[in-house]
Amino acid sequence: MAVTDTAAPAAPTERQLWDGAIVCELPGRLADMSDVRPVPDHQEVWADPELDQALIFEIVEHDASVLDADAGRHMFEDAAAGNEALASSIGAITTLEAAREVPGIPEVSYTCLVRGRQTVRRGQEANDTIMLLAVLRLPRLASDLLITLSTPAAAQQAGEESEEVVRLVLRTLRVLEYGLFG
Repeated sequence: MAVTDTAAPAAPTERQLWDGAIVCELPGRLADMSDVRPVPDHQEVWADPELDQALIFEIVEHDASVLDADAGRHMFEDAAAGNEALASSIGAITTLEAAREVPGIPEVSYTCLVRGRQTVRRGQEANDTIMLLAVLRLPRLASDLLITLSTPAAAQQAGEESEEVVRLVLRTLRVLEYGLFG
């Protein structure tokens, strides 16, 4: 008789980012990487080592010269350059209704979700990675918040649930300390 794994995935848990300045719900399987390795002050990194999946929150300076309509492509291409991607492509950019999909941050002037792929080198291997990038523009706070979920293309099940994870984060994201920005 075949045994199947019937364990339910860990329930979402409210997590603190930047020492509680921001909170949101994350899948319980994600671990805070700052407990394992140094993480830059402008980032929060959470990961599932078994799936090789990473969720990165990053605060960047707002660039008013980049139009909202171009922000998703600009940020994705900037991430590809920073990742030294061997190849990258954007599958879709969807503008999100900030008030409905990111209700906990009323200062968001524009938000979009970029779906794409990057081929990144890890050691001697080049890995195809599915990238979901949420861009939250906060011009009144002189910042933008980027939320990137990267999943190996080979991790089919994780790839299918990736958008659900990002939407959970967006739906539950709340800023408690605005001094974090600017």
